[in-house]
Amino acid sequence: MAILAMGHSFAQTKTDSVTNTDTTHVVKHHKHSFLDVGLTFQNNDVYLGRKPANTLPYYIPIISYYHKSGFFASTSLDYLKTSNTSRIDLFTIEGGYLFTAGKYDGMATLSKYFYNTQSTNLTSAIKSSIAWQNGYDLGFIKPSATLTLNISDKVDYEGRLELSHTFSLFHDNLDLTPTMAAAGSTLHYYDYYQQRIYKIKKKKKVVQSGTADVTTSVVDASSFRLMDYEPSLPIEYTLGKCTFSFTPTYAIPVNPATINAHSIRDNGQVIDNTHSEKIASSFFFTAGVNILFR
Repeated sequence: MAILAMGHSFAQTKTDSVTNTDTTHVVKHHKHSFLDVGLTFQNNDVYLGRKPANTLPYYIPIISYYHKSGFFASTSLDYLKTSNTSRIDLFTIEGGYLFTAGKYDGMATLSKYFYNTQSTNLTSAIKSSIAWQNGYDLGFIKPSATLTLNISDKVDYEGRLELSHTFSLFHDNLDLTPTMAAAGSTLHYYDYYQQRIYKIKKKKKVVQSGTADVTTSVVDASSFRLMDYEPSLPIEYTLGKCTFSFTPTYAIPVNPATINAHSIRDNGQVIDNTHSEKIASSFFFTAGVNILFR
């Protein structure tokens, strides 16, 4: 079974593993086992239309090995670099299988994540994930669907629908893939994030007199909901064994979550305040280079 071009694009990422970046360059026209070494820059980590409290620009080296049978393994790390922060924010190990049957293709992956304890990434609660992606090339358009289980202390269910079409130019060396996607999820991972961010803010403020304890939570985190729409334009140019990629994405978040602040005063009085999260559309991008060895 030959490895095929998936041509997918998960511009919003929780990791920078094979399942969440363009892999056309590593599977296109290759029927042999090979090693892929790459470096990607991501200007901010936007996940399902949500942005972290502070911008998280990442430099992401990744090494992947693809066997001609379709099995693959990869490892990557997200190095966070800002004016006042330098650290490895995430280390990822992933394995999976790429397959094809006529115009149908797919990919199954199992990923393990190791976040820095200081990370403020939206998905830092997620410890591992299992994903299944399916696509069918109709010629004029390619619909695809991805189902993901994100595992933390609780399991989140994520779904993504995509419509795309690849235009190949310059003897198939340049690929342009206009893509429109919609994604939804449950929000246990976001519940954890809101709690962490509140604790960070609390340390910077004077605690209200008479308040013994305050916790936050996402209301109805178990409910699956549409999270965002994402038009994007993955671009890849291949030059020998090198592939240069650039993916601009515009995330349009919908359905703001309701956040509950639960406080217990010293006298035992319980106070609950709720508010809707602030959401706004975001433009972000990834840019990278990969080298294939076989």
